[in-house]
Amino acid sequence: MRLGELVSGLRIMITNEQRGFFEMMKEMGEVKINDLDERNQRLAEEMTSMGLIDRQQNEEKEVVYKLFER
Repeated sequence: MRLGELVSGLRIMITNEQRGFFEMMKEMGEVKINDLDERNQRLAEEMTSMGLIDRQQNEEKEVVYKLFER
C-alpha cells in the first residue's frame, strides 16, 4: 500500500493495483470502459465509489473514466 493524495488535499492509502491504474490513466488521459478488461472495470468502479477518479458519459453515451483536475 502507498500513500496517495486526493485533489482536495486529503491523503489516502491506495493499493499497488490502484496506483498502477492511476499511472495508466496519467498516460492515456481518459479511459473508455470498453477498453478495460473485467478486472480493471471492477477496479475503476471501486475507485469511482471511493472518490479517487471521475466517471462521465461522453456524447456517444459511452462511459469514460478520468482523473480529477486540480
